[in-house]
Amino acid sequence: MSGTGGATEGEPAAAPPLPAGVLAARVGAGANCSSAGSAIDILFYTSVIAGAIAVALAAAFPPRAQTSGAAPEEGSGDPGDDPDEQTR
Repeated sequence: MSGTGGATEGEPAAAPPLPAGVLAARVGAGANCSSAGSAIDILFYTSVIAGAIAVALAAAFPPRAQTSGAAPEEGSGDPGDDPDEQTR
């Protein structure tokens, strides 16, 4: 025994008495958090996993090859793409 009183090595220390109305107190990270906190944690973990899957899929598939290296011909696009056409 180290002289700190109470429990010996290997035996858990006696828990202090709980206040009236408290049935149990859990020890550890996030042990006493609310259901809303747990739901937010689930949403956060889900978004992290979805992001990791999206990155893995983007890395797994090669980028699309260009069909031609030439610039598009003049007048071959949709007139809505040209701001000059809309202002005339």
